[in-house]
Amino acid sequence: MSARIHETAIVDPSAVLADGASVGPYCVIEARVTIGADCEIGPFCRFGTGTTVGERNRFESHCSVGAPPQDLKFAGEATTLEIGNENLFREFVTLHRGTPGGGGVTRIADQSLFMAYAHVAHDCVVGSQTIFANNATLAGHVEVCDFATVGAFSAIHQFSRVGSHAFLGAYTGANKDCLPFMSTVGNRPSKCYGPNTIGLERKGFSKERRQALKLLWRLLNSSKLNTTQAIEKAREDLAGQEDVEFVLEFIESSERGVILG
Repeated sequence: MSARIHETAIVDPSAVLADGASVGPYCVIEARVTIGADCEIGPFCRFGTGTTVGERNRFESHCSVGAPPQDLKFAGEATTLEIGNENLFREFVTLHRGTPGGGGVTRIADQSLFMAYAHVAHDCVVGSQTIFANNATLAGHVEVCDFATVGAFSAIHQFSRVGSHAFLGAYTGANKDCLPFMSTVGNRPSKCYGPNTIGLERKGFSKERRQALKLLWRLLNSSKLNTTQAIEKAREDLAGQEDVEFVLEFIESSERGVILG
């Protein structure tokens, strides 16, 4: 079974389309593009040169995939965008390829949902099973870890990180790292409000795991302890809790600092 390409689509001869892929009306697929098996590409989508797409991805209409980065230093170098498997990209999503200064590649893993007008800028790394609500926006060099949710109209500052299972509410403006498992909401300043308890329960986190994260948050948010002291006490009081240690290591590895209460 070969790829299905609408008669109005423009596909560069060097592009590779695997069996079962379908390309809708008025699409443009440029040079050095690879589209995996069983991908569905809706009308008016553009795939820029150097884009690699895995299997069973779906692109609704007017997606811009692998366009040049919005970086004044970019001079047309050969950079790439790599997309994994089974992602859904809704209308007008924009995904930019990397820059030489950021490693040359933007990466998106597997099974994520990008709602309408979401944007992933150059050199970002996005994990698996993430959710980007409408107009969620990443600046360059942002890392979004597995299972994170970025709310509608949220904006993440360049070089920031969003931890695993983090939840960012609508209109959040994050200029520092967002803690794993926690809810971060607000703009100028954004604030962390502790564990995303309902979301973690829905994802199958046990009562014991959720309770340990609540206790950790009380320490991090205590007016009697600075961050260093809170980390030390958390390691004493909550030793052996893998989720707690994961959060503590995330804080200690932060270069921009983390958003707390």
